[in-house]
Amino acid sequence: MDRILASPDFETSERNRRFLRHVVEEALAGRAERIKAYSIATLVFGRSEDFDPMQDSIVRIEAGRLRRALDNYHLKHGEGSDVIITMPKGSYVPVFQQQAQALPPAPEPVAPGQKPLHEYGPRILVEPFEQEGDSETHQQIGRTLTRQVISALTRFTELFVYGFDTSDRSARSGSGRETSEGLEIDYRLSGTVTISKHALIAEILMKRNEDGRFIWVQTLQREIEGSCDPSQVVSLCAEVAGQVASVLALRDGIMDSQARDSSGSGPRHFAGYQKLLDFHDYWRSLDPKRFEPLRRDLEATIDADPGFVAAHACLSMLYSNAARFSYDLGDDCPDPLERALDLARKAIRLAPSSSRAYHARAIAEWFMGRQVDSLQTLGAARALNPNDPELMAELGFRLASRKNWDAGIPLLEEAYARSTLLSGQFRMGLFLYHFAHGRHEQALEEIRAVEAPGIAHVQLAAAAALAALGRLAEARQRLALADQIAPGLAKRMPQDVAFRQFHPDLTESMMRALASLDPKWPNQTNSTQTG
Repeated sequence: MDRILASPDFETSERNRRFLRHVVEEALAGRAERIKAYSIATLVFGRSEDFDPMQDSIVRIEAGRLRRALDNYHLKHGEGSDVIITMPKGSYVPVFQQQAQALPPAPEPVAPGQKPLHEYGPRILVEPFEQEGDSETHQQIGRTLTRQVISALTRFTELFVYGFDTSDRSARSGSGRETSEGLEIDYRLSGTVTISKHALIAEILMKRNEDGRFIWVQTLQREIEGSCDPSQVVSLCAEVAGQVASVLALRDGIMDSQARDSSGSGPRHFAGYQKLLDFHDYWRSLDPKRFEPLRRDLEATIDADPGFVAAHACLSMLYSNAARFSYDLGDDCPDPLERALDLARKAIRLAPSSSRAYHARAIAEWFMGRQVDSLQTLGAARALNPNDPELMAELGFRLASRKNWDAGIPLLEEAYARSTLLSGQFRMGLFLYHFAHGRHEQALEEIRAVEAPGIAHVQLAAAAALAALGRLAEARQRLALADQIAPGLAKRMPQDVAFRQFHPDLTESMMRALASLDPKWPNQTNSTQTG
């Protein structure tokens, strides 16, 4: 921070220098939760105590200027910086990222029975992108894109990413799987980047290091608007890097498909990664039959590998689902939400940059009734990994369930536009939106797309939509199926919907539709529900 503030290349106002110093020092002091628009406005910009961020946009405007100043500085000095400071959009909390320039240090001692971190998932070497065409105007664009790709990939903490000096040393050591320094690599990512007056074009190639087979090749293009200044170059490179990371690292992306193909025969560190694929399969369908075998398997996994962060996070989400769907775990776990929160906290301690760990904590907090905490935690998860549409969909669903349509629905729509393989469970938010506005045919289409037939609440939602459409016979069939899946759900429905934090207006309208089918269903929710 001091080096940035002292540099003549950090071109910003004095108050934005104070802005940067304030947020960095607060974050380093462990007070990131205090970094809000109000505190910045009053402590940094001298606004009075009656400051209202809804009426005065000074913090938002200055934050945009500060982000551009930081981008410009890092574009010029990225190669010589040990640490990059950024401020992700949607937050004023700074993020500190260590440059991925040197080979990793010697591994720390590993506890008995614990595997080194690099044995949990695929290892990718990002080689420097070659720059083609006119290089006079933007001489560092190749390294800028390389750095952005490394940054985007490392946000998916199940991947292990190497670059820059590692690439150079690996090239000198030959084409074998193991470099001269003993670093083993599974995949090599390389490419070229070209910039013209009208577009930035990147050609990306990824090959398997063991046999040299190319497994992914793609050309990505971004249009240039107006004059291409350094900040727009950084922004375009970030967009390309985000798309590369999404294709490679998202659920059922390149890495997942490679791990599935290598099941039983791949590198031994893929065995742990394949546990995550089992969880992905469950998370997509929410199939109750998969729940208990997967829970036992993940419990055994973290017993054997206590440093396996993603396994802790996935197991946490399973325990939240145990509470969400009223699964009886017996004496094994009398309070599944406490267990879920404990596992998520441990995952965060093990890997503070794991967005999956924060996602797990947010789900546990939501079902504990801590809505504000949960939404803040989801915001932190998205700041750590803005390229993950599942986090976008989770936040959109939670906002929609509270009738915050303006914020929630665009997030859900964009998430499903980004990934056709996203779990259908988040479509419940779109169902609620259409149902609340009387668009019952569209609501029925959304609930059918959830594709979780073993979940009683999905059957109830379908029954409500069918009843509203006057298709009573079909609606009663769905209602009977829900009662078969979760006997006695009608009696405990008011408590159930309160537990899920749905807005009372939404649950009352659904209850009225269900009560028209069967009188045992209450026609209104508990009046004391606060959700």
